[in-house]
Amino acid sequence: MAALPVQPEWWRPKLTVALHALDTARQTDALRRAVGGHAGMELAGVAVPDPESGRCDIYVALPAKPSAFEFEAVGHELLHCLAGGFHPDMLTGKTASSYLSARQANDQRNGLASAIEAAEKQSRWTLSCTFGTGSCPPPVSKSGTAIELTVHPVTADTQDRLDKALGQASPQPGGAALTDASGRRCDLYLTLPPTYLGRGMENLGRKMLACFTPPSGAGVSEQRRKIIEEVLASSPAAPNPVRP
Repeated sequence: MAALPVQPEWWRPKLTVALHALDTARQTDALRRAVGGHAGMELAGVAVPDPESGRCDIYVALPAKPSAFEFEAVGHELLHCLAGGFHPDMLTGKTASSYLSARQANDQRNGLASAIEAAEKQSRWTLSCTFGTGSCPPPVSKSGTAIELTVHPVTADTQDRLDKALGQASPQPGGAALTDASGRRCDLYLTLPPTYLGRGMENLGRKMLACFTPPSGAGVSEQRRKIIEEVLASSPAAPNPVRP
């Protein structure tokens, strides 16, 4: 199923994305149990889209040095934010929807946060730590950083032109992530992934995570913006991701 084409349920290219990076095995296991996953099931991430408010929370396993699969998972969950249930249920093969009402999304966010927090409290309860006879587990990194994200789909030819103009010649898929000077808004310019997993999803995940990296300088961001605008001005528009 991973090689089947993406079929968007909806298309919301502009939204607020809150990233919850899970960097411990206990956090990831708590996420699996919170969504009803069975023992032994590998769960890399979950998206909680709230289309009514234009918000989406992404919970993903994200260690200090993510693997290609973990980048794929980030891209996969982000696409659920942007395009809803774009693939059938992986276990049953039946059509699946990602739609949640504002209340359902809020309840799910609270439930996931509580499960992850409880798992971390449990992991920090050790005899040596509690009674001061040994070291304590390190505190977990803070999560839930949010950014205003806008995705601009481009054709493969336009993406190649962007890569060359920005000096990003590489055999890997490219495109551009442009974070503004405030670090609170980001624009992505790239081709959308054609299948559920694979290099396109990995690239989407990598580019989204680049949005959460503060810009190196306002001058650099402005220069990149001008280059991108020049390339887009002479490029054909990408087709609407939602097919009639």
